[in-house]
Amino acid sequence: MLTVLLVATAAVLGADKPAVPPPVAADRATNVQVIAYYFHGTVRCETCLKIEKQARAAIEWRFPLEIAEKRLVFKPVNYDKPENAHFLRDYKLPCPSLIVVRQKAGKDEQWKLLDKTWEHIQNPFRFDEYVEGEVEKILREFSERSDGAQEGRSSDEHLARTRDWLTLQNRW
Repeated sequence: MLTVLLVATAAVLGADKPAVPPPVAADRATNVQVIAYYFHGTVRCETCLKIEKQARAAIEWRFPLEIAEKRLVFKPVNYDKPENAHFLRDYKLPCPSLIVVRQKAGKDEQWKLLDKTWEHIQNPFRFDEYVEGEVEKILREFSERSDGAQEGRSSDEHLARTRDWLTLQNRW
C-alpha cells in the first residue's frame, strides 16, 4: 500500500515537469555536422596545449546546445599518427592548427583554417571572440542550408535557445 502511494505521489509531482527531448545526432535529414578540429603533433609546446584548452573551453561555453545535439563536435587530432597524416595535406596545415569543417554525409563541404589563433592566444578575450565568431559563421551556414532559413540566428536568439535547453535539462 505504501509503495502504491509513493508511486502515485511521484507521478503527480513529476506530471508538471516538461518532457526533455533527446539530443539529436547531427541533422538526420542531411547528415550535416560541424567539427572543430585541433590538429597537433606528438610533441607539444605550452602554447599548443593552451590553444587546444582555450578553444575547447570557448566552443563548449558558447555552443552547449549545438554540442548536445551533436551538430558541433570538438576533436583534437594528432597528425603525427600514421592514420592522421593525411590531414596535413588535406587542410594544408602549416603547424598545429584549429580548423572548422562542415561535413555532409561524412564529406567536407566547407572548411576554414583559423590562422589567427596563434596571434590571439595571449589575449583570452580576443581569442574567444575570434574562435566563437568563426564557429558561429559555419554553424549559421549549416542552419541556413538545413533549415532553409534566410538568415542566421542572432546571439540573443542563440542565448535564448540555450537557456531553454538548459532549463529543460535542469542545469540553468
